[in-house]
Amino acid sequence: MPQLSIIIPAYNNSRYLPECIRSLTMQDYRDIEIIVVDDASTDDTSSVVKDLAEHDSRIRLIQHKKNAGTLASRKSGILASHGSYVMLIDQDDALAPNALTSLMLFAQQHPSDIYHFGVKVHAANSQAQQAAAGMTSFLTPTPRTLQGEDILQYQFASSNGFDWHVHHKMYSGDFARNAYTLASDTRLVLSDDLYMSFILCSTASTYIAIPDSPWYIYHLGRGDTLGQQLTPKTSETIAQRDAQALSLLKKFVSQESSKIKRSDWDDRLADVRNRLIEHTMNEWKDNLPSENQKKTLQHILQYWEPDTVCGEIYRYVRDYAYAYLTAKDHKSQKALCDKANAKTYLDMARYIEKNNGLPGSSKNNHYLGLREIAYTHLYDSGLLARPQSQPHGLRALLSTFLTRL
Repeated sequence: MPQLSIIIPAYNNSRYLPECIRSLTMQDYRDIEIIVVDDASTDDTSSVVKDLAEHDSRIRLIQHKKNAGTLASRKSGILASHGSYVMLIDQDDALAPNALTSLMLFAQQHPSDIYHFGVKVHAANSQAQQAAAGMTSFLTPTPRTLQGEDILQYQFASSNGFDWHVHHKMYSGDFARNAYTLASDTRLVLSDDLYMSFILCSTASTYIAIPDSPWYIYHLGRGDTLGQQLTPKTSETIAQRDAQALSLLKKFVSQESSKIKRSDWDDRLADVRNRLIEHTMNEWKDNLPSENQKKTLQHILQYWEPDTVCGEIYRYVRDYAYAYLTAKDHKSQKALCDKANAKTYLDMARYIEKNNGLPGSSKNNHYLGLREIAYTHLYDSGLLARPQSQPHGLRALLSTFLTRL
């Protein structure tokens, strides 16, 4: 039985797959199996893997007859693995030289269910280069050890959490296989990392983030649509997939809460809801042309509760109003743009609220908190007239600390 199983979900990207596999076969650490799960590719993925397997018996191919999505591909590979440890890697990424030697040496000295290590971001184009620093920061874990309930509590926290990618992590083999048996046999892409991270972190006993460990090579912008403009349809698809992940997690909690005892399931589901809607709305705001945004909101509201959508819109109001509030010259082009954007997004939020009985009917603290801070900045900046009964001293002080939530 190999010490380490490495699973690669693959679909129609044979261009980079050999490079990924070679970064594994050329490692100094040799006691591995490499399981490539071909998710019914229509290119030459299977033949490429078969050719590589002829030269290295550690490579194994699993073929799906029908395209089932990333979650299903990862699940197939994990459940077919035999290693004492398990790792996932994306088909267009790689591992740094000697990464496995370092990782396995650490694991032998520090038993854990989850080992979280760092990345080197390689930007594939100019747009990726602009995003590389932020992505490196997001994907580089804070060195620490977490136990029990703290793992899931930190995972999706608004501050001091850690990223939810299932790659650049190694798992105890039996732990990972048990966790993936709990995953739904449903097609899920894009949001499957976050969905599976929730399950893994809710069932783990120990999580360790390894210091100084940039061992995963993340090719940002290679094989994806980084920076590409969305259409109303693709924006709606993102909203649907993120909402599907939340629905599946609610189902998971409903089925497993009697076995996995913790008192904060509602709070943890709220955390993951906030991260998912944040993703949906950031894509909507950043990559959908502004002339399509208001109309597309109606489609997003088919999948998401109005107060969750409003919360994210108030986040934009908050940021633009604060930028205007702190501008040195309120007549500068940037300040005037911030002012216009704050009012545009405020109008959108108010429209949704008016048609859905908000905020009075909401118990969503995330939405209510963002709304409160947004209005504070609107009043303090003069973009809205402050109601005569509106207290502002303590509230303004509080908002200063909460501005960058």
